[in-house]
Amino acid sequence: RFSESFETLPVALCDPMPEITVNIKWGKQKLEGVQLDTSAPVELFKAQLYTLTQVPPERQKIMGVKGGAVKDDANWETLGVKQGQVLMLMGTADKLADPPPVATVFAEDLPASELVTKSSNPGGLSNLGNTCYLNSTLQCLRMVPEVSTSLGKFLGTSNEGNNAVLTSMRDLMNELDRSNSAQEVRPFKFVGIFRQAFPMFAQQAEGGRGFLQQDAEECWSTLVSLLAQKLKLPDGAEPSDLSSTQPPLLPGMTALRGNIADQLFGLELHCSYRCLESDAEPPYTARESVRKMSCHISDKTAHLYNAVEGSLMETIEKNSEVLGREAQYSKQCKISRLPPYLAVQFVRFAWRKDTSKRAKILRPISFPDVFDIRNLCSPELQASIASHNTKLETIAEAEVQAGKPPAQEPMEVDEAPAAAAPAAASSSETPAEMETSECFSLSCDCKTGRYELFGIITHQGRTAEGGHYVAWVKRDKKKWLVFDDETVAEIDAERVKELYGGGDWHMAYLCLYRKMEKLTLD
Repeated sequence: RFSESFETLPVALCDPMPEITVNIKWGKQKLEGVQLDTSAPVELFKAQLYTLTQVPPERQKIMGVKGGAVKDDANWETLGVKQGQVLMLMGTADKLADPPPVATVFAEDLPASELVTKSSNPGGLSNLGNTCYLNSTLQCLRMVPEVSTSLGKFLGTSNEGNNAVLTSMRDLMNELDRSNSAQEVRPFKFVGIFRQAFPMFAQQAEGGRGFLQQDAEECWSTLVSLLAQKLKLPDGAEPSDLSSTQPPLLPGMTALRGNIADQLFGLELHCSYRCLESDAEPPYTARESVRKMSCHISDKTAHLYNAVEGSLMETIEKNSEVLGREAQYSKQCKISRLPPYLAVQFVRFAWRKDTSKRAKILRPISFPDVFDIRNLCSPELQASIASHNTKLETIAEAEVQAGKPPAQEPMEVDEAPAAAAPAAASSSETPAEMETSECFSLSCDCKTGRYELFGIITHQGRTAEGGHYVAWVKRDKKKWLVFDDETVAEIDAERVKELYGGGDWHMAYLCLYRKMEKLTLD
């Protein structure tokens, strides 16, 4: 633990969660109004009782239902537990540690002003059985303020099915916003609803011995896809609910639509296809969209720019109408829309036929603080970026002449070749003339062609079926926060370079970038 040292996934529908409250009799104590989700496994309810009584789940014996003691593989609905029913808990709590020589002052007893001083770090999330993949995803997604804003304005026609996932996510993020590291947040409700809505994340080990580890990137894509189905960016005080399942296309786009996922993360690509096995089939072009860049790792991949560039130029297999069979095609793409946030996945897990398992690719890949992506854009988008950047340079020059030099600091910039300067607007143009030469889809688009690194999800371990996920989030120029489940720590920004890979330490699996409004990090 650190403290010591695409396809769009289908969304499963679910019935409304049947929650009831029961009363627990434990020795001379009585716990009233304990929530019980009758569709959740017994293991989850035992975890709740552990937080209330400190009786470990393996020592718990729950009585008061037909058939004797409740077994771990039992079904609450089959047992016929009713609202307000009294259940008996048998088991001995863990022995409390000896009191410290100096009395402990609890965070709950501190005044609000002193509490902020004592614990400036935000709160972490409890691990409820191999949920580090989910915890790290939520902590990074929470750093996109537009997501929290849209969740806050989501009304939902009912609190059922996937709507329940969104409303419970909203409640959880609100709780995290109010929390600090003095007290971890226990996401029992959200985890239960999430696993019920997406059964692929509710797989258990053989014999029901706990939940299996899952993939953080699959979790990220699942949540982003759910946002795409239900939410849009709200305009003013209006709700963020999508009025239809097929929102309109974004301005100037042919593949991206007006949902929050496409608006915040969607890239539109202009792709050219050419059959490599027959000259009789003419080349063609198509517009495609993705919500993250998936970068496969080869023996030549050493830098983020190489990885992204390689993902835009690849050889694929698809059906050829001329040949009447599968054939190899050259696929080359240019980016025609840059979203405000850019998610880049390093595809570090590859299938091995000899072991029938996904093995991890440990090759180190460096990534910069500032990612300059202009060279990978279409000529039209490059021209718009050049026009916008010329305006920024003109403004900066005017500030220098007025005696207000803009503050700039050295920064790590992608060492990729500088973008070819396509017909940049001359400094003699008026702002109105320069504005007309720009063609961005939305006002929130990345107009500088530059992104700032602000979040990383890392994986530690050798296999996809195991290991540990951690979230790393930028706090300021010099410090980052590490969210290792319930433990939150602050580190120097320089330590992020340790996440490039090459060994058994944490290595970047998903990098998150946000647009830069200026040409440098001020």
